Amino acid sequence: MANLNAGLEDLDLDLDLPDETVLIKLHGTFMVIAWFLFSSLGNAVARYFKKTWVTERYFGGDAWFLYHRVYMFFTWLLTCSGFIIIFIDMDGWQDNAHAVLGTITFSLCFLQPIFGAMNPPGHPRKVARILHSVSGHVVYYLAVINMFLAVGIKAANLTEDFYGLFAGALAIHFLAHGAYNVLAYMTQRKRAAQPSDLVDLSRDETYSRWRKVTLMAHMIGLLAITVVMVVLIWRV
Repeated sequence: MANLNAGLEDLDLDLDLPDETVLIKLHGTFMVIAWFLFSSLGNAVARYFKKTWVTERYFGGDAWFLYHRVYMFFTWLLTCSGFIIIFIDMDGWQDNAHAVLGTITFSLCFLQPIFGAMNPPGHPRKVARILHSVSGHVVYYLAVINMFLAVGIKAANLTEDFYGLFAGALAIHFLAHGAYNVLAYMTQRKRAAQPSDLVDLSRDETYSRWRKVTLMAHMIGLLAITVVMVVLIWRV
């Protein structure tokens, strides 16, 4: 560990920035946008919209899959960028819970595209899909927990108001998922009441319009609270 710390100290970069806190603020901005906005939306699209936009195809694939990949690409890009930025700013490793959990979160996030790309034949394909899904949920909650931990770090210079903002974003996430699950239950009930030969697979699933409305509300709510958090990050 001593050799590792020595090696990281050798990477010291004096960027001579006009605001010495700019990299910390960029780190916080990237992580807030990545996890409270893009990750939450990407997770919802992959979980609840596979039978929505069924007539739309992009690059030979389903619409939901493209939207999911776009959201998660920006999650991945912003997380990797934020991780690199904070290492530059802090001149290497910081021995605290936020740093440890952040490194675990980054590692899982970095591996997520690999898990998603795995497509082995037969039964292992199902295992790969479960691994990708479980890992995605775990890394989301680790990232959120780590943001709560960041409020207690002096260098982050975040007020206690951020506890309420983080909780608000998490509440929007849970409320949206609750609405999606209610719609999924209603869809299942309606499908069960119909003869199987009358189900039209070429059309969007029942209540898809309400799913889209819920997704729009989900997006607007998270975007609004994310903008507030970013503004406060740069004002403190």
